[in-house]
Amino acid sequence: MDMTEKKNAHTSVRSANAHAKATTTKAKETTAKAKDTAGEAETTAKTAAASAATTAAHTAHIAADKAHVAAERAVATGRTVAAEAPKKAAAAAGSAWVALKARKVQAAVAGAGAAAAGATAVVLRRRAARRRSPLARLTGGRLGA
Repeated sequence: MDMTEKKNAHTSVRSANAHAKATTTKAKETTAKAKDTAGEAETTAKTAAASAATTAAHTAHIAADKAHVAAERAVATGRTVAAEAPKKAAAAAGSAWVALKARKVQAAVAGAGAAAAGATAVVLRRRAARRRSPLARLTGGRLGA
């Protein structure tokens, strides 16, 4: 090998070494950036998880409060219904008693009306019988007016 070739080979080696160093530096920078990005992602994930946990706890708390309020309303409604049930039963019994009394009165009035109608029929029959002549009575009203 002559000198020129050695010089060129030496220059090529230097160039390759410089290129390798530059590539290594770039790789280190890229790795550092990737580590930073991963660290930021981890921080963001932790923040998001904490936020989600806080939101879930808040939502569960609100749901529990709403369920508690609904249960209180149901208990209050049950108490109201239980308190009003005897009153309604007493009112219904009173209404039934009034209806029964009214029915007795109606039955008495109807009986009196039937008796009056019967008496009226008897009176009218007698009057009608008096108006007829004896011949009409014998023939059932066919002869003689």
